[in-house]
Amino acid sequence: MRTRYSSTLLAAVLILASGFHKQSAETSQEQSKTSEGPGIAQAMKMFYGNYDVEKRASVTSLPKEKTSLPEAGEEQMTVRPLFHAFSSEAGARSFVLVTYAVPPDYTCHGCAPLIGMAVFSQRGLEWTMDASNRAITTSGGWGEPSTDIKLVQIGPNRHGVQIIDVGGGQGETTTVLNLLIPWNGTVNLALERVIADNDEGACYPEGGLPCYENQRTVTFIPNEKTEFYNLELKLTGTDLPVSTADISKGARIVSGLESLKFENGKYVQVSRQGDLTTEDLYVAKQEGLK
Repeated sequence: MRTRYSSTLLAAVLILASGFHKQSAETSQEQSKTSEGPGIAQAMKMFYGNYDVEKRASVTSLPKEKTSLPEAGEEQMTVRPLFHAFSSEAGARSFVLVTYAVPPDYTCHGCAPLIGMAVFSQRGLEWTMDASNRAITTSGGWGEPSTDIKLVQIGPNRHGVQIIDVGGGQGETTTVLNLLIPWNGTVNLALERVIADNDEGACYPEGGLPCYENQRTVTFIPNEKTEFYNLELKLTGTDLPVSTADISKGARIVSGLESLKFENGKYVQVSRQGDLTTEDLYVAKQEGLK
């Protein structure tokens, strides 16, 4: 979701704000150890068919590039557990496992691991895998996954996994919000949005590229007509001028509000008001948004 605004500017940056609170994968993992569950080894073996306890890894074939998802891939990858937590879905106890997969020698800046997720439910003394997807999206860089992951409530009796992916390059910083949600036996990338953008490391206040910074607050809104909450993304801050001819005029003030609803396994746009940022123009074209 990154595009170039000029030869020196990569216009795609996101930051998470109200409604979400940062929580490390390590913290959630420690919390989950206090509850009895299928265990990482058992869950990984159920998910991938194999698991080496000493190496803490499974081996499988997956697509290397995000553009090929969700088609099956021929790239052999090493898969490791990234995050796990317990949840309650409509009164039933569930165990959520998120994984990351990388091929050999995967250490470039843009080398983002492949993210998978499975959801297990307890029936009596047995655990069964109810939803799974080994290749949902990519997240991270330099062969390492994003670690800002947590379980979020997306409805009165529904939970999903939130991943915040922070990246940067050429003086810019990017933070991307991904929501992974179980749906009809699989796990979907239900939402991917840029929620902040700044060029703090590349701007020149006294000439050249103007300094800008914008962000979005993400709020879940209860909806009595559905078991999933609606979403609102509120934009505030500044952004690059609409035209490169206006660069000398400095940053422009931006504001806006996007409303989304959960439909057929994904969050879809209901309405958008106000400004579009440079990155929004790319996303709008990519997803057919208005």
